[in-house]
Amino acid sequence: MKILHPTDFSPASRKALELAKKLRDLTGGSLTILHAAEPRYASAAHFFDTQTEKIFDEAEQAWSVLMGRQLAALDPNAQTVLEPRKPIPVILHHAVRHDLVVMGTHGEDSLMDRLLGTTTERVIAQTARPVAAVSKAAEPSSLSRLLVGWGPTPGSERVLRLAHHIAEASRGKITVLHVGDPGELERMNQSIRTLPLALEGRLEARVLSPDPSPAAALLGFAHEQQADALFVGRSRAGVFFGSVTRWILNHAPVPVLVQP
Repeated sequence: MKILHPTDFSPASRKALELAKKLRDLTGGSLTILHAAEPRYASAAHFFDTQTEKIFDEAEQAWSVLMGRQLAALDPNAQTVLEPRKPIPVILHHAVRHDLVVMGTHGEDSLMDRLLGTTTERVIAQTARPVAAVSKAAEPSSLSRLLVGWGPTPGSERVLRLAHHIAEASRGKITVLHVGDPGELERMNQSIRTLPLALEGRLEARVLSPDPSPAAALLGFAHEQQADALFVGRSRAGVFFGSVTRWILNHAPVPVLVQP
């Protein structure tokens, strides 16, 4: 598995890096650590005085050297990339060459976040790659207890295949969860049986009541079962605004892996 970890050096990013390393080690894959940020200093082209240009150019070079050292210190076995540009386009550009993006998320803490989405949400909404969102409160562990949200859509199979890939590497157990009508359990089991999954009895299906809400039911079960990660499909309703997936991203105490 080729893993991309965009970092802003925040507490949430440090937790995301823990998960990225675990996944790399489990799958025998590779890890690229990316830091993208707009230049802190004005472009030299904005100045007519050559001495001022030189000062700002040297400051920008010093910043690049410092950031490069910080990136290298995060993991000596990872490839590092530093780009002085807006983060979201850079992350999307590099994501296409990776199998999974692992990012920290701080949740919605501003009006702009609530209206436009956090950086992590906006990446999830635009990339064709699965994204693992990790909050600063999450504790990435052995990935032996995985939960998969299941719905009547083709995307559910992609979510389950992603979880299966990780469960095979970790020798973990998968619980597939459907929130809604208990009568869906047999149909869900039939759909799962048609997939080429080899978990040797380590996969079960459950149906949860949607009371008080589907998102609360999923997170409540995750807490009760001390799950290590929750896998869900990407919501297409309103580009996350008001969606179940968005609510889960902002409240989950465990890493959430979102599959488009």
